[in-house]
Amino acid sequence: MSPFENMELSEVDSMYSSSASSPSSFTSSEECCAVCGNEVVNSSRYGAPGCLGCVVFFRRAIVRNSTFKCLRDGNCNITNEYRCACRFCRLQKCFTVGMRPEAIQRRDLVGPRSPVDPKPSLKSLIDPVAVTENNIDDSSNLLQNLVLLQNQQTFKATQYFTENNLLSSTESSRRADSNDVNLMFKLCMNQASEWGRQLKPFKRISIEAKQSILAEYGFAFLLVDQGFKTAREAKDGFWILQNNTFMNADYFLGMPEGYEVEKTTNKKAELHEKFVTDLLNSVAKPFRDLEIDDIECAALKTVLLLTPSFSKRAVYAGQEGYVASVHTQCMEELMEHSLNKFPDRGEERFGEILLLISSIRCGIKAIYNQTRVSDVFNFTEFDSVVKDILLC
Repeated sequence: MSPFENMELSEVDSMYSSSASSPSSFTSSEECCAVCGNEVVNSSRYGAPGCLGCVVFFRRAIVRNSTFKCLRDGNCNITNEYRCACRFCRLQKCFTVGMRPEAIQRRDLVGPRSPVDPKPSLKSLIDPVAVTENNIDDSSNLLQNLVLLQNQQTFKATQYFTENNLLSSTESSRRADSNDVNLMFKLCMNQASEWGRQLKPFKRISIEAKQSILAEYGFAFLLVDQGFKTAREAKDGFWILQNNTFMNADYFLGMPEGYEVEKTTNKKAELHEKFVTDLLNSVAKPFRDLEIDDIECAALKTVLLLTPSFSKRAVYAGQEGYVASVHTQCMEELMEHSLNKFPDRGEERFGEILLLISSIRCGIKAIYNQTRVSDVFNFTEFDSVVKDILLC
């Protein structure tokens, strides 16, 4: 089954788990988290009031028997804003405020029981046979598992391009046309949906909410993948698609012989130049300068999925706990990766990665604008499923 077939947008709508909705999950709003000071307290079952992020952090640290190291002699100030900066001091703060390892029960080790979905299964965006409910966010290493998925998606897409003669040669790469762009949109909508299905917050919301998220997130997913590929493989001035076709600020570069110049061509060329330049400056250049790696790409995709630019309340209402849990784990693992990669400036690296989110969103706006004016991004020729998502 190719990664482009069975592209109808519908998914299984799951209910909350019994443990997430139990009355004991929340305490008085007058309390604050004893560890980081967060005003939203999720539980006191480990011996002290804690927000969901600190409760999950404490449980994982104890269950994994984690050993952390402080780079500042154990004197870090743990606050809600900077609680991910030092896990050693954060864990010590958990002990200091009264959290007890022995309070972690067996049900905490194995996680909540999977709920029974009373609704019938619906056709998914991707091949129903190929869909797996992996619950990656329950795993001991979120980002490593997502990198594996990322590599699988790249391999399957490349295999499909090769089998169908859609892969352009790197030695004689050709100019991307509307068919290439349409194919990449369809691919990334597919892959973005599959990515979301690995995470509880996305998996448990309504079909309408998934469509709203994919209308933005599909473009974000595309920009991260293409920006990563461009930064690693492209010559200066070129933006590379997944099938190795290119876009250049020079609208006419690589144009087929016999192309007829229309009255609107000069205006299209002007808008095309601005569009490609914006993508290169806002995404490809910082990806290249920072030498972004696979794990950082996976972190960016996850954060962008969990923090849409429009109202989060509208799409993740009722899933705030799951969003906080996955987001916290993603941030902690990204910080650990940054510290391991750059021991002397890990916190700075962590901030540099997160600052890319605003640049990627600038790229999303550029794509939206380009779909209205470009013959390469010809909205009228897009696949019907892609148009349905973009117009939702």
